[in-house]
Amino acid sequence: MNLPFFKNFKKKIIPLYFLVLVLRDEKAQAVIFEETEGVAKIIGQREEHFSTSIDEISQEELLQKLDKAISSAESPLPENIQTQKTIFGVKESWTDHDQIKKEYLSKLKKTSEELELVPIGFLVISQAISHLLQKEEGVPVSAILVEINEKNVIVTLLRAGKSIESKSSEIHDSIPFTVDTLLKHFSSSEILPSRIILFNGKKDLSQEFISHTWSKSLPFLHLPQITNLPYGFDSKAVLFGAATQMGFAILEKDMPKEQSIRSESPEEMQAPDGELPENETQVISKNLGAQNFGFAQDVDIAKMEFEETPENPLEKEERNLILPDEADEMHPIPKSSNKFKSFLIFIKNIFVAAKDFAFALGNKLKTKGTTSRMSYGKLSILFPAILIIIVALIASYFIFLKATITITLEPKISEHAKSVIFSTSEATDPSNNIIKGQLASISEDGSVSTPATGKKEVGTNAKGSVTIFNSLTESKTLREGTVLRSPNGLEFTLDSQITINAVASHSADETVTPEKVTANVTAAELGKEFNLPSGTKFSVNSLDTSEVVAKNDNPFSGGTKKEVTVISKNDLVNLGDNLIRQLEGKAKQDLQNQLGQDTVLLPDFVAKNLSKQSLNAKVGDEANQLTLTGTVKYQGISYAKNELLTFIKSFLSKNIPSDQEIDYNNIKTTVLSVQSKNIEELNANLNIKALLLPKIDKIKLVKDIKGKSVKTSSDLIYQLPQIADVVIKLSPNLPFLPKNLPSREENIKIIISP
Repeated sequence: MNLPFFKNFKKKIIPLYFLVLVLRDEKAQAVIFEETEGVAKIIGQREEHFSTSIDEISQEELLQKLDKAISSAESPLPENIQTQKTIFGVKESWTDHDQIKKEYLSKLKKTSEELELVPIGFLVISQAISHLLQKEEGVPVSAILVEINEKNVIVTLLRAGKSIESKSSEIHDSIPFTVDTLLKHFSSSEILPSRIILFNGKKDLSQEFISHTWSKSLPFLHLPQITNLPYGFDSKAVLFGAATQMGFAILEKDMPKEQSIRSESPEEMQAPDGELPENETQVISKNLGAQNFGFAQDVDIAKMEFEETPENPLEKEERNLILPDEADEMHPIPKSSNKFKSFLIFIKNIFVAAKDFAFALGNKLKTKGTTSRMSYGKLSILFPAILIIIVALIASYFIFLKATITITLEPKISEHAKSVIFSTSEATDPSNNIIKGQLASISEDGSVSTPATGKKEVGTNAKGSVTIFNSLTESKTLREGTVLRSPNGLEFTLDSQITINAVASHSADETVTPEKVTANVTAAELGKEFNLPSGTKFSVNSLDTSEVVAKNDNPFSGGTKKEVTVISKNDLVNLGDNLIRQLEGKAKQDLQNQLGQDTVLLPDFVAKNLSKQSLNAKVGDEANQLTLTGTVKYQGISYAKNELLTFIKSFLSKNIPSDQEIDYNNIKTTVLSVQSKNIEELNANLNIKALLLPKIDKIKLVKDIKGKSVKTSSDLIYQLPQIADVVIKLSPNLPFLPKNLPSREENIKIIISP
């Protein structure tokens, strides 16, 4: 329908241009966006890299790089148009208590003067990333934010969306190792968030961080989860923050892809015409006031005269911003305000427009000859009807308005040590420090080898025959094994028993002819030194006389000796211990898998027995290696997680203040110093870390804040203890309506999270 009275509202549109200048450690990025009728879009951007850190480069290089980036980004602008109104994105280290430090403020002021820029505010890059993540994920972010540059890394601790501490270092060894080292120097002694967010890396380093073994001294509750932000997410965050703080509402479907914030390549960074491709255009819709629809406060629209170029409300807002020559400080980007006044104007103008619409419609129909069916007077009923509809819609808004309040708490850490007994024969009894356990067993098969360490001499004994002479008048019997000794002390034994007859008579000249007998002998020991030559004389050890002697007519032979490695008793004993130790780790893993996720096996076994063993050699056998194959039975004590939780609840309930409550979803328990009393009991020390949260009466809180403004409600909640952040979301969230919480308690939902 062509409504003639709306023709008067057509206005001449004058676009406004803004510059967002993101200053990073190793590079700077300039982004130009155009605002027309409350809609803004990116029309040009450029990225320039510094030769070294921004803190170390000269002012001349800084100006040169920024001038080049801005000039390239401005190339799509109409002729004779330059951007001056500038929003800076700066590093965390450049600010202190929401103000830019003096040394960096002077650098920015000089830069602004040289490049003819008009700064209207700044954003901290890490905080901008935190805010955008909070919008995307719905809750304030607690994480370790890691900015990865070519030569260094910057680590920032975010807790409940707020920057707590930041440190930087050159890259040593590897990026995860550098981050690990920086975290050790953080002054915060509290538990670190179990989430690490990486950004600005030109490649995904998630796997490198996942495979890194973190230092045990770092207070992580769990193994950190790794999130890798897309390249260009930091620039997107600064743009989002600038638009939000200036009163724009981001249309998510038109937000740029992160890849649209490209890294510098002089040939690729800027399209020939200086504009982004169509699919990389960012559209930002500004919240429109009543005047943008042609309504004005306290003016009859029928008598109203319209200017061709009305004052743009954004220009009016910018006159209140602090410029470099008006103050010695640069402030964060201010938020648009006083929407309640706009709401009153909106309601009044709705009534005026409804009245004019009804009568204008009547006039239109009258000129077309329709009054034969509907009189002009009857058309006047449209006015109250429209008013009733408007009132009904507004009433419906307040009736069905809902609020979701997310309260993020800063937990206190409560740490305790407790001696306990895990018993398989008794039930859990916190008063006697007993936790019920279950006996669990498993058998593991395996083999283990060890080098043989025993030594043994092997060889053959020298052999030969001797002639034994008896010069006595009585016969002599020498038993088997009788020892004959050589002049050099070597001993030989008779192979069999012999008898030597006595001397029969003496000759006339008194000479004696001894009796003799031949016998075989064997060397008493191994060795070639027993291979004696012929003619060697021997004495008989058992006879204390020189009248019985022996001599070999032929040399002895066959004596050999060498040392070989054999199996010793110690080898067998040590091998059994090694097999038990070798299979213990596998037994723990297999037994834990057998028990399931709700049951935990204590770290030490109460019994370990080796059975069904077999060896590849016996003790004393010549061998270089001994291999033992066997079965080891392990017995341990396990406990159910709910039994431990029952004990911890009883213990902690007596050791926390009455105004605190335990976050049972975040309890870390470590079992230490396990000692086996017997097969049924284990003594252990528990280290218990729990997060304590303040008790918040949700029902009372809802009664206190219902119907109050969002700001007043937020201030009341912040007065409660341990409040880290408060986020209030209204649904529906309509512009220009007063931002008050619902008056109906059932329409207020409170979510509390640590």
